[in-house]
Amino acid sequence: MRAKRGKILAVKWGYNPNSSSLGVDVTFLLFGMAAIALLTPIVSLFLRARRARPELPAAGGTDSPLDTSAPPA
Repeated sequence: MRAKRGKILAVKWGYNPNSSSLGVDVTFLLFGMAAIALLTPIVSLFLRARRARPELPAAGGTDSPLDTSAPPA
């Protein structure tokens, strides 16, 4: 029969004074940069889709290049 083993009560990131917490900081920075790199094109896609498209002038209107009311030059 095996002896009863202990269990992990908590995990504290970078808490050990004998080790550097730099590895944890770099990990969070890398995940943060990856999240920003993935979200930036998605956000720009939504912003571009929401932007109002300029309306084209009606054919034959005063702003139209097809304006037939003006005499030819």
